[in-house]
Amino acid sequence: MHEAFRPDYPILTPRLALRPHRADDLDDLLEFHGDPDVVRFLPWPLRDRAATNAALAVKLDQATLTEPGRWLVLAVELRETKTVIGEVLLKWASAEHRQGELGFAFGRAHHGRGYAAEAAAELLRLGFEDLGLHRITAVCVEGNEPSARLLRRLGFSQEARLVDNVWFKGGWATQLLFALTEDDWRTPATTSRDEEEINSLIRCYFDAFTSGPGVDERMAALRDAMLPGAIIVRTCGMTPAVYDVDAFIEPRRAMLTDGTLTDFQEEARSGRLDLFGDIAQWFGRYAKEGRMHGAPHTGGGMKSIQFVRTEAGWRISAAAWDDDRPQR
Repeated sequence: MHEAFRPDYPILTPRLALRPHRADDLDDLLEFHGDPDVVRFLPWPLRDRAATNAALAVKLDQATLTEPGRWLVLAVELRETKTVIGEVLLKWASAEHRQGELGFAFGRAHHGRGYAAEAAAELLRLGFEDLGLHRITAVCVEGNEPSARLLRRLGFSQEARLVDNVWFKGGWATQLLFALTEDDWRTPATTSRDEEEINSLIRCYFDAFTSGPGVDERMAALRDAMLPGAIIVRTCGMTPAVYDVDAFIEPRRAMLTDGTLTDFQEEARSGRLDLFGDIAQWFGRYAKEGRMHGAPHTGGGMKSIQFVRTEAGWRISAAAWDDDRPQR
């Protein structure tokens, strides 16, 4: 690419619209630019309204690539609500070597639902197909497991671990360097389809425990995602309780619809997926927050979810979880 490049906007995916930022995006951007849990792994500082507005003013001029070194910075809008839930970035790093760099940031309320993967995958398509890039890199701070996991899911390989490579948020930070070539992007690993399907089941599992409209639909989707004979086990420092599918779903559906749990959601924060043939397991950390009986309620712990391949696709065969113990 040797001339200015401006995509045809909006760039649409099944659930999202990628478009240039607008001045009226300020309130939506502040939701995650001002969230310490989101910003802690990002290169920018925690921003108040004025600082977010100043950053937005710069983004308004980042919808066209004019020369190497420039970033394409696009708002990610949820098509259903017209809300900006995140940003995706693509740098034109080198014309001679056809190099690019990927970046992304999403509001905490929208983590764990596949939005980042959906938006980033479209930006990779734009980079490789429309811009003619040969190689796209991405860098994340060690410890940012959700971003590292997403990059691997997109097909990136970790090429380096750069110890104390940057001065970051008041201390030296180790960075992980990932890269994806055009050839690998066009011929993904054969297991990626399985991983995508299993990751969709993981999102379905956690999405089910969200209060508000659509609880019955989300619980029905979770029931469909499970084998009829699936077993779910709760420990949490108590005598283990073993549930079948109905005994697990129905009490939780009731709490999410009768006012016991409000403004409530669960999400996967980090984890590892192991897959062999027709069996797989995800083991990782999860978090929950909201209100129980009107009082703030937060927590988290570890969950293990097992999967098997069936004629109808992958299904959840078992799950178990153990919550963090109160600090003494």
